[in-house]
Amino acid sequence: MEKSMPIQTLYRMMAIKHTIQGYTCTIFCRYNLWIIFLLSLFTIGNLSAQQSAPLSQHDGPYILYTADQTKQIRVYEGQLEIQQNSTPTFEVISENGEHRFQVALHPIETPKATYSSNNEILVLSDPHGDFDSFHAILKAHRVIGEQYQWTFDKKHLVVIGDIFDRGEDVLPLFWLLYKLEAEASAAGGAVHFLLGNHEEMILRGNLKYAKEKYKTLASQLGKNYEDLWGADSELGRWLISRNTIEKIGDNLFVHAGLSADLIGDVWSMDAINDSTRAYIHQKKEEREQSPAARFLFGSNGPLWYRGMVRTEEKYNPLSVADLQHIMDQYRIKRIFLGHTIFPEVSSFYEGRVYGVNVSNKSNRDKGHSRGLLIKGNKRYRIYDDPKKKERI
Repeated sequence: MEKSMPIQTLYRMMAIKHTIQGYTCTIFCRYNLWIIFLLSLFTIGNLSAQQSAPLSQHDGPYILYTADQTKQIRVYEGQLEIQQNSTPTFEVISENGEHRFQVALHPIETPKATYSSNNEILVLSDPHGDFDSFHAILKAHRVIGEQYQWTFDKKHLVVIGDIFDRGEDVLPLFWLLYKLEAEASAAGGAVHFLLGNHEEMILRGNLKYAKEKYKTLASQLGKNYEDLWGADSELGRWLISRNTIEKIGDNLFVHAGLSADLIGDVWSMDAINDSTRAYIHQKKEEREQSPAARFLFGSNGPLWYRGMVRTEEKYNPLSVADLQHIMDQYRIKRIFLGHTIFPEVSSFYEGRVYGVNVSNKSNRDKGHSRGLLIKGNKRYRIYDDPKKKERI
């Protein structure tokens, strides 16, 4: 966007000096003043239009609680709707209106950190508001059915963080996982959503990668966007209850990676999960007061560390010896990561570490891998074509 020209500059340009009969005078006629007045109105109008930008087509609902009522805030067909004392069942609609499903509120519990071995686990990462791509891979592999319901029986779905940012359908993704969690549990299966670095960014108020639709809504409500995800909101409560690191059998899942700084008795899985929950809503300046918070949310912490999959010195790459220490410490055989994007689902350290994060839309369009299936002791790349899978 071009910058508006300062009024002072306009004055200087329009003040024309002339010399008449030995006198120097400044010609500044009423015509010039009238132009400046009109330009000022245009500038003010422009700023006003920016401040009252139109809402998106669909967003929400955001369910907020006070001492005596429940408030449901949503955008429906471009209009803001606020409902007091809303019902416990509601419809969720994607930005383009193509996806619609019903969600029922359910009790929120903090998940376990450790689960017994499961014969089949589908692993995805970093959906980033792309509901179309996420829905496509779940549907192709019969994780969900026509009504967006759980159809994966007693199997497990793991999503390794980063639903926030970059895309237009953050709320539908969160609500779908919220809904599937309850349905999977009832069927004897499980849904695992782990916190990623974009969750911690939004919860501390860093909107660097957030779409304008979310900022515009918050502005019209007179709130900061992170206020819609506080402990007084349903999805905020659900999100803050999530783990950062989990283990299923001898498979460990974490968003970014595990650095050598975790080696030792201090950072058990419960310590990582509980401490992340304790600090995740704090601003960066507040976290600086705690050595634990500085580590957990720093470049060597589990939400940001890339040294398991990147070898450049700036990423502090993990040695083979330190990897073995970590695997012994957590009693695991394999680690599955998101965060760092690869052209295809990839393996490292001779098949002991797997990078699951790919460019979902691009890979879907090109027919490339989209995630990973753990079946017993075997791992497969999976695609939108359910008949296609590749041992990795």
